[in-house]
Amino acid sequence: MRILLWIPVLIGIGCIIAAFIPVRKGRISHPVYTIGTVVGKRTQTVWRNRSETQTFAPVVRYETPGGEITAASRNYLPEWQYERRTGDRVRICYDRTQPDLFCLCDESSTWRRTALLTFGIGVIAAYAVLWLQYLN
Repeated sequence: MRILLWIPVLIGIGCIIAAFIPVRKGRISHPVYTIGTVVGKRTQTVWRNRSETQTFAPVVRYETPGGEITAASRNYLPEWQYERRTGDRVRICYDRTQPDLFCLCDESSTWRRTALLTFGIGVIAAYAVLWLQYLN
């Protein structure tokens, strides 16, 4: 029965630990994480809601054990969402078996990490306050 008292603390610690686990995205089956440099962008025209829209994907140069690779992301973003500039350093995850296949890792992981850390620390802090309040 005493173990039930520690469930909020365990949930908080679990969220804090989960915040630092890398996110595996896309079709990357053998992930390798590294830092790359944006060297340009690819443009693609798509039709959305009966209008023509420009979408962009970054071209990134990065090092692999087999040498330097320059590849374009397969994830295109609309012009208003694209924020990469030439020379930006980005964290990527590429496939060990197919090094030219990569995805950007920093886009959703920052928001995810912030939310998990906030929730985990908040649960532990709230539990500590309640525990101290009812201890007296």
